[in-house]
Amino acid sequence: MKVFAHYMGNEKDWNLSEDGFQYRWRTLLKFGDSWNVIGSVIMKNPGSAQPLKSEISKAESDALVTFDNSKHPWYRFTADNTMQLIEKLFVARYEGKPLNGVIQIFNLFNIRNADLEAALMSSKEAKESVLSTIDEDIEAMRRFASPIYIGWGSLGKDLHFKEQAEKIFQFVRGEMKQEYLFPEFEKNRFYHPQYLMGRGKNKPISQSIIKSFCKNSCEMNHVEAFIPSIETISGKEVMDYMKKASEQELWYENIRYRFYPGLQVTFDKKTVKIRFAYKKNNGFSIADYNNPDEKNTIELLTGEFGYAGPEKVWIGRKKYSDFGHDAQSIARNICDELNRISMALRNSHIEL
Repeated sequence: MKVFAHYMGNEKDWNLSEDGFQYRWRTLLKFGDSWNVIGSVIMKNPGSAQPLKSEISKAESDALVTFDNSKHPWYRFTADNTMQLIEKLFVARYEGKPLNGVIQIFNLFNIRNADLEAALMSSKEAKESVLSTIDEDIEAMRRFASPIYIGWGSLGKDLHFKEQAEKIFQFVRGEMKQEYLFPEFEKNRFYHPQYLMGRGKNKPISQSIIKSFCKNSCEMNHVEAFIPSIETISGKEVMDYMKKASEQELWYENIRYRFYPGLQVTFDKKTVKIRFAYKKNNGFSIADYNNPDEKNTIELLTGEFGYAGPEKVWIGRKKYSDFGHDAQSIARNICDELNRISMALRNSHIEL
């Protein structure tokens, strides 16, 4: 997954906002080789994905200008956990096939802050016109017709946002014929992808919504849709298979594997995490963006390989479920990916 978006920040190296707030809008998740739009998602506000200084190639730039005629530049972004869950939702929608195309992300308001309450407070003082781009977003969904998932949670029923939300809902349910939604606005749950495909994925209502979205029907009692199998994955079992497939001398402290000079991967109950091996675990982010090798490593992990982060001591993390559905295949796929990361780091002459 590659992530592109328009962005206004509060640092001198970025496209500066007048009010000092950060804005992200017109976010595109790019999969495979195609630039055809394969879906859209409407949520609350932009969250934790980080802007990158990575250059956009001419081919990418030529493709991006076809999406809008904005005067604002495009930037690369990291992929956060919500984006990865959106990918899973649309993999389900396309019956398990790898995605090849673009998913558009829109929001009820565009202040970038993972803390929703803080973002809502900031929105009261916002001065930029891109705080809300509802009309442009509707036009983009109309122009690039494709499945649309509404996942703004309860915010769409908030008094401040309800008028905009109902306008979007009527367009999506009516003109775009997204019939997985109940015709009555209030009857819909509008689960956020973090809940729908994350902590609430096994709940009967979530399963019903996923099935309805996959078949574009709100009457799913007798219809079966493809749902990715959900298994309990043992982190210890994944690690045991990893140890059999890797060089024993590179393991230390039982759960840590040094797969590249200066980088280690750690295995916990649900996640594989990457950090700089030579830095102490002091509980907060220790990425040095003034060090070009460290900065380029983070951008490689988040931009090219789709790792979430950085967060605290971790410069990248992925769930085991991103690598497969059983411990043996997960371990094999992790090994393969670590080898690809190592090769990419060597090809980029990165020394840590």
